[in-house]
Amino acid sequence: MEIYAIGHSNYQLEKLVDMLKKYNIDVVVDIRETPYSKYNVQYNKEVFQESLKKQGFKYIYMGNEFGARRNDKSTYTKEGYADFEKVAKEDIFLAGIERLVKGCKMGYKIALLGAMQDPIRCHRSILLGRVLEQRGFNIKYIMHEGNLSCQEDIEESLLEKYFAERNQLSVDNLLGNAVTREDMLQEGYRLANKEIGYRTENINK
Repeated sequence: MEIYAIGHSNYQLEKLVDMLKKYNIDVVVDIRETPYSKYNVQYNKEVFQESLKKQGFKYIYMGNEFGARRNDKSTYTKEGYADFEKVAKEDIFLAGIERLVKGCKMGYKIALLGAMQDPIRCHRSILLGRVLEQRGFNIKYIMHEGNLSCQEDIEESLLEKYFAERNQLSVDNLLGNAVTREDMLQEGYRLANKEIGYRTENINK
């Protein structure tokens, strides 16, 4: 199954629409927990939905299923941010995944919409993209220039960001201090989650 993802950033609406049309998208699934923007009002939910409708797109809001801010306090860490590994096990999240599966099987070309331009800074890749790839999806990120990246590209970016000295780690492996690529990726996802996960003050209060 194939699914796309994009961040609206501060794009003019026409630019976003052009990128969606380039890949024949017909359904936009909004995964922002708060589908409003103070500085980019063209992406406020009602305005955006109507604009997409005029361009022939179907708009579906799924921020409750996939947003970085969660209602279940048990998904938050002691540090006060949503733990994406816990989020990925929530019933509402899993039901959302099944809805995406159904939509793709029905032949819709779906694009997941987040806010951030760079997918590595958005939960569309660190949370949702990771899970979708594990479920067998071929997820394609529409980048700023209109080209595509995949989850493997995201993971390489994570390794570059958090383990720039990983070649030295490979030498350490030869010396018996085993640190595998999978270990580094797991930690990379965790660190990215910590950076971008929704934070709440004093979650235990």
